Amino acid sequence: MGKRKWWLLATIVWMASIFLVTQLPFFTGENTAKVIQKVNVIELNSIKAQSADPVDINGLNLTVRKVTHVIVFGMLAFLLYKSLAVYQYSFILSWILTVIYAILDEWHQSFILGRVAAYMDVLIDSLGVFIALFLIYLNTIKRECKVSKEKAS
Repeated sequence: MGKRKWWLLATIVWMASIFLVTQLPFFTGENTAKVIQKVNVIELNSIKAQSADPVDINGLNLTVRKVTHVIVFGMLAFLLYKSLAVYQYSFILSWILTVIYAILDEWHQSFILGRVAAYMDVLIDSLGVFIALFLIYLNTIKRECKVSKEKAS
């Protein structure tokens, strides 16, 4: 199996994972807040400190959830880029396909009990896509400059 096929397989597995996690009730905002609260209580009890303010827990929950969106969809963009790297417009194709998947993921969430679809999540997913593809682009330029310098020497 060629390298590109492995990247494509990894992409499909990642997309399926996103789909499956979206369906799990454990990953609702309410449930992740409960987990963060439990971890907070355990940690603070271990150092005998006061419990964190509920506003802090909600803020941390929101931050963790949104950073997860950035990472998950950034990773999907990376995998799609590696799968499509042989094509001329691989950056654009990767961006478009990942954003479409983010939109479909939010739409899918609208059918899951306890989950909601939010256009803001698609924007946050798109930020993750942009960051990942921008880092890939910078790395590509850096590599090309290095190769050019080696050839010139």
